[in-house]
Amino acid sequence: MEFQGLLLQVERSLSKTDAQALVFLCVDLLDRDLSSLSSTGELFSLLMDNDLLSSENTSLLTELLHTCHRQDLIRQLGLRTALQPGESLIGPYRKLLFDLSENITEKDLKSMMFLLSKTLPRSKLHDKMTTLQLLLELEKEDRLNSDNLDILKECLSSVCPMLTKRIDQFKRETDRRSHQQPNQINIRHISQETAEGKNSVSEMAVSHEGSSSISSDELRPPSYFSTTLSPSMEESGIARASEHPESLVAPTEELSLSSTEVQSLHFSVSSVSLDLKQPSSPPNTSATVMELPKYEMKGDKRGVCLIINNYDFSTSVHRLGNRQGTQFDEMRLKEVFEWLGFEVVVRQDCTEQQILCQLQEVSERDHSQVDCFVCCVLSHGLNGTIYGVDGNQVRLQQLTEPFSGHLCRSLKEKPKLFFIQACQGHKEQQIVFLQTDGPGTISSDAGVPKNSIPADADFLLGMATTPDYASFRDRNEGTWFIQSLCEKLQLLVPGGCDLLTILTEVNNDVSKKAFGAKKQMPQPVYSLRKRVIFPIPSSPGPHRSAKKAIVR
Repeated sequence: MEFQGLLLQVERSLSKTDAQALVFLCVDLLDRDLSSLSSTGELFSLLMDNDLLSSENTSLLTELLHTCHRQDLIRQLGLRTALQPGESLIGPYRKLLFDLSENITEKDLKSMMFLLSKTLPRSKLHDKMTTLQLLLELEKEDRLNSDNLDILKECLSSVCPMLTKRIDQFKRETDRRSHQQPNQINIRHISQETAEGKNSVSEMAVSHEGSSSISSDELRPPSYFSTTLSPSMEESGIARASEHPESLVAPTEELSLSSTEVQSLHFSVSSVSLDLKQPSSPPNTSATVMELPKYEMKGDKRGVCLIINNYDFSTSVHRLGNRQGTQFDEMRLKEVFEWLGFEVVVRQDCTEQQILCQLQEVSERDHSQVDCFVCCVLSHGLNGTIYGVDGNQVRLQQLTEPFSGHLCRSLKEKPKLFFIQACQGHKEQQIVFLQTDGPGTISSDAGVPKNSIPADADFLLGMATTPDYASFRDRNEGTWFIQSLCEKLQLLVPGGCDLLTILTEVNNDVSKKAFGAKKQMPQPVYSLRKRVIFPIPSSPGPHRSAKKAIVR
C-alpha cells in the first residue's frame, strides 16, 4: 500500500507533458504500442506486471523522473538521487530521441511536420501533435529506428542544424561499441551486490565483426531450458547454464571468444547469466535468472470460465455410471475462478450437441476486453474424447477448435486454458482405485493424442493423467486432479507463480496420492508462447466448504 501511495503521488505531481514523456521512454521496455494508455497509473501497472517496477526496485522510476528533469520529485519521494553503473534500463536511442524533442521548439515542430507531409499520412499530422507523437509515428511507419536516423537528421538539418551533431555523436558511440573488438565477444561484469555477497550480471556488451550494437532486448535464447555452447567455449570456462542454474555467476574479468564461438552462443543478456568457472570465484555466488515474457492480464475481468459438469449418465447409450462426487469439483472450480476474477458459467449434464453448442456460443462472444478464456470439462472419456451424457463422444480437438485464432479473433494471442477431467483409455497405473471416469470397471485418463494438440498458439490442455492411464474420483472428495488444481491455484497465485509452475506442483501433489496398488500422473500439453501469471486477487482465497457424505 505504501508503494501504491508513492506511485499515486507521482501520478498526481506529473503534468500532461511529463506523463507523455514517461510513456515515450517506456516504449522499448514494454515492446508495445502505448498510445491507448489513458493515465500514468496504467503505465505503472504495466511496468509492475512486467517486473520492471516494484517496491523493492525503484531504479526505473528514478531513471524516468531524472530523464524527465523531475529531480524535485526524486527528492520529495526519498528515492536514490543517482543510479549505480549498469542499472539504466532506458536505451541510448530512446534517450537520444527524448533529448532531441526537448530542444525542438513549437516553430521547429511545425516546420518538421511540413517537411514530413509526404512521408506520413496527412491524417496523422495535426495541430495538437507533439514532437514525441511525431517521432512515434515515424517509428510506426518504420522510417525511424536506432539503425536508421537519416530522415530525422535530414529534417533537423533544415530546421535546427546544431541538433544533427547529437545524432552524429550517437552514431559514433554506437559504432565504437559494435566495432570496439572485432571478431570477439566481450562480457564485462558491471555490478556487485556486496551487501549480500553476490555477483550479478547487470550489463553485458556483445559485438562481433560486421554487426551493429545488439541490445539486450534483441537477444533471445533459443530455448527456455538450455543454452547451447561449443566444446571450445566449455573448455574456456563457460558451463552450460541449464546444468547449473543455482550457481550462475558473472565474470569478473573480460573474456574473449572467436567469431566461430560467437555464432554458437545463444543467450539473453537481459535474463540469462553464465557460470564462469574461475578458481578465484566463490562457490556459492549467483546471478540473475532467465525469465520468459508473460501474457498481459490487465482487464477488469479475466474472462469467461466455462465449466461443463456431466454427472447423470442414466440415459447413455454406453454403460457409464453416474459420476458421484463431481459436484465437489464444480463447487471448488467455481469458487477459485471467481476469486481469480473470471465470469464463471456452469452447464450441467450436457449431451454431445449441447457441449458443442455451449463452446460455439462462448467463442462467438466479444473477448476483446478480457485477458483469457478457461474451460473445465468434468465427464467420462475414452481415447482422445470426452462423453456427453447421451454417450456420444466429443473429440478434444472439437473443444479447442472454436477458439482458434481464425475463428475467435477476439481471443487471438490470448491464452486459452482447458482443464480436462475425463478418462482417455483402459490401462491402469499401479497403486489406486477409488472410482474412474470412464466406461468399464477401470478406465484411464490417457493424455491427449498427438493429433489433438491445437495447431494454433496460446492453448493449454491440462489433462488429469498421462497417456493411456486412469484418473480417479472420490465420491466424498471429488477428483484428485481438480481438487489439487484448485488448491495449488489458491496457494500459489498470490506468490506470483506462473501457471506451468502451478501445474508442476499439481503433478507432484497428485503423484503422491495412492490407494491400494494404483496411482495417477497428470500432464499438461500446451502451445503457450508466454508465461500465464494471474494477477493477485485483492481478497483472501475462498475457504474450502465442508463436504456432505455420499453413500458409495
